Amino acid sequence: MAAVWWLRFRQSDRHFIHELRGREGLAKPGEIRKHTSAGTAVRRAKALRPSLSSPTAPAVGWKVGQAHRQDVYVSIEDSIVVEGAPRSGKGYRFIINAILDWCGPLITTSTRNDNLSATMRERARVGEVTVFDPQELSGVRSSLRISPVTGCEDPLVADQRGQAIVAGTALGASKTNQEWAHVASSVLSRLLHAAAVSGRGADALARWGSNPRLALEAVSVLSNQGTPGWAEDLDAIINGDEKLLASSWFGVSGAIRPLAIPAIRKAMTPGPGEQFDPDQFLTGSNSLYLVGTGAGAGSVGGFLGAVLDDIVETARRKALASPGSRLDLPLALILDEIANMFSWPALPRIMADGGGIGISTIVVLQALSQAETAWSRAEADTIWSAATAKLVLGGASDVDHLRDLESLLGNRRIRNTGHSYNETGSSTNIHDEKVPVMSLDEIRRMPETVGLLAYRTRRGILLDLRGWTDRHDARRVKSGKKATETDQQLVFAEQYQAALDRRRAAGERN
Repeated sequence: MAAVWWLRFRQSDRHFIHELRGREGLAKPGEIRKHTSAGTAVRRAKALRPSLSSPTAPAVGWKVGQAHRQDVYVSIEDSIVVEGAPRSGKGYRFIINAILDWCGPLITTSTRNDNLSATMRERARVGEVTVFDPQELSGVRSSLRISPVTGCEDPLVADQRGQAIVAGTALGASKTNQEWAHVASSVLSRLLHAAAVSGRGADALARWGSNPRLALEAVSVLSNQGTPGWAEDLDAIINGDEKLLASSWFGVSGAIRPLAIPAIRKAMTPGPGEQFDPDQFLTGSNSLYLVGTGAGAGSVGGFLGAVLDDIVETARRKALASPGSRLDLPLALILDEIANMFSWPALPRIMADGGGIGISTIVVLQALSQAETAWSRAEADTIWSAATAKLVLGGASDVDHLRDLESLLGNRRIRNTGHSYNETGSSTNIHDEKVPVMSLDEIRRMPETVGLLAYRTRRGILLDLRGWTDRHDARRVKSGKKATETDQQLVFAEQYQAALDRRRAAGERN
């Protein structure tokens, strides 16, 4: 029986994890204590949050797990990539904890409402919570309304927003049609500017963008109120070559197509007092959930990207106007499923330099190939390389990427002892052999309860990952999650019934 037990234990996850913990080449307790402990995070507080008189580790660092029974923190100035296959526990063991622990303004993205359901009520305890959900995927009644036109009186803002909206479309994501994407963003920026200076909103933008002849009205507006030269640029495209016009307007009409859906247009038509204020948002521990999809009918990825772009640019300007050119109250971007929502053009730059101005970024991917699809191979490499903390979960299947991770961890030496026998006696041969710290198969086989952290210049750290249900405040979080889910179910039931009534009414008319 003992032999059977031992054989089963040797084949279990427990033995696998135990063997990895003691392996040479991975960080030991002393290294954890010196470089990634809570105390190390607090010692960085004077540079990162000089206004704090009694800083705590969560105020200046992200807790990513435990190793050798010590909490492991990375700095808030680090950019983080979390990579894990579907159902590997990214949300349960990391994302939800990160949202709950953050002290400051926070923007988080998702195509689903799992993270929102678990964290919305807790985040409401520390600041204002808003949800921008044009496609009505979240089940939240008091969702935010944001006009794409607001702020576009400034031609620079209009130009940036036009680029962001087009970048979130299929044309913007295409690597072979960038010249048409550039033309489309140029036209869209002028339409946004015309709508803003004339005091109009999404209705005018939708009308002008649907047909170039209708956009002649925008030319007239720009001639009287707009930036010099913009009316002539737009007029030249509209009254230019017919074949070129069709190609140019294809990207414009695709970008504003979601506005043809009443619910989406309503979400982008705020009433009096409903407009979102990025400056006010950055003053406290407020939360903004961006929920939507970047594919299929009613895709709003471009508009979500424009919202994110606007807030980040506001944060950048505020940082430059602050002591030390850094936000005193850092902004967190927890970008879950972003590769499935929109290819945000600013992400590679924010990953590279955001930490220095107080913008802390976490990008969550199912695989690095997702980033290559959403952006480009070069930009995906930039995102990966700019991440000073890389948290890898098990279940990956891209052999080339696993091999890169194997190389990233380096090698260890193992001693092999061999015995040989002959007529004159026996001899013993001892030689050292270099082998990977973790083979690609071992990285793939990591159970859900562990993760691998590659941090700056340090050796790899094997992490114990605990789900949010193990938190000290788990009972309160569960209660809030249950209440939120109950409200969501009521909203979804109403939406379903309304859709059913519309179909019945349509059937009766036919």
